[in-house]
Amino acid sequence: MERLRDEFVWSGEPWDREDALRLRDRQVRELVPPGRFNVKLSRGGLAEVEYAVQYLQIQHGREHPQLRTRQTLAALGALRDLGNVSPAEHDALREAYLFWRRVADALRMVRGHARDLLLPTEGSEEFRFLARRLGYRAADWQEGARALAADVTRYRDRLASFFDRRFRD
Repeated sequence: MERLRDEFVWSGEPWDREDALRLRDRQVRELVPPGRFNVKLSRGGLAEVEYAVQYLQIQHGREHPQLRTRQTLAALGALRDLGNVSPAEHDALREAYLFWRRVADALRMVRGHARDLLLPTEGSEEFRFLARRLGYRAADWQEGARALAADVTRYRDRLASFFDRRFRD
């Protein structure tokens, strides 16, 4: 099975970028409630890093076997080493990936299950509790929540911008 998978994935057949992007857009549209942010699925979230890395693996993996890994961070490092992403892009994607993983793990702890990765509404008690859980310490809990909100915006916008530059423009 693995041999057949590898022959298919690394075949060198053209990658259907438009179809992949349509599927990604559909995922966001159908699985994320309007006006909400899903840490995993929303634009600029965890999946944006994972898909970006996977798309680049598909594009370059036939020529570079070191890209043929299921580990996102290992693949990202290999993409940097091969020059497929710049060192600055690598660092930004790695940092955002680790941030969203921490947020997803904290949400699982806060809620006691892994089913719901919707970010709590900014300003809510649950959002403030999430900020505390993530270690955002400040003079008051509101300030910590504002710092988390600023990081959410920064990582979300940075990832969405990278994804658009690489795959939509």
